[in-house]
Amino acid sequence: MFDGFLQQLVGRDHGIQERPDGTAFLKVAKSLYPLDAVAYLGLNIPLGVPRRGFVQCVYSDAGMKQCATKDAVAPAHLGGLGLALRQQLDWSELAETPEATALLDLAGPPPGRQRLLSLPVRGIAGEKGLVCVAVAVAPGEEGWGGRKAALLRELEVLGNYFHQHILRIYGHDAAKQMLISARELDCLKWMAAGKTAWEASVILGISERTVRFHLNAAREKLDCTTTTQAVAKAVSQQLI
Repeated sequence: MFDGFLQQLVGRDHGIQERPDGTAFLKVAKSLYPLDAVAYLGLNIPLGVPRRGFVQCVYSDAGMKQCATKDAVAPAHLGGLGLALRQQLDWSELAETPEATALLDLAGPPPGRQRLLSLPVRGIAGEKGLVCVAVAVAPGEEGWGGRKAALLRELEVLGNYFHQHILRIYGHDAAKQMLISARELDCLKWMAAGKTAWEASVILGISERTVRFHLNAAREKLDCTTTTQAVAKAVSQQLI
């Protein structure tokens, strides 16, 4: 998905860098759910001071590309991507409109019997994010609507977590002023999403014991006796 899109977006003059080994976090997500493919696109991600520029990233299970530019990518340059940046989409159910056609032309249709889903990620510093996944669906599969709704709920948590992770990489940590640490907050987020400590450890790439350590620290800092209470308090304080 989105092969070559970054070059189309920013041109050839910005020194696109590539990492052929992909991104471990998305590989784990791909196997855990499971998904046939997963991709992340971040636009106008702010670089840390004193560097003033923007970075555009495309992450996927197959590789990673990024580049820095002096100017923001304007909405006029996004083509049909604007539709996907506004709302959750099942690409197989797109209406026949010029905007939808432009979107399909941009990324190309998923191969075989896969369904392509996408959802925008909420930005906090003027940037935009998008998560796309391809899922195999058998012909006449019953219950696809419920499966899709559950998957989109999971991906909303996953996408926002990964987007914040990218922001931290570039020195824009939204959680650095919070009472609890970013890692403690990560663990609470996955508890809020209904994951077990073991599942959170797989997603975050740490041990289950470490997840439980972070959850215990978060409970103490939030003055809670249970993880459920800590999650509820974090939500009430808009930490999640």
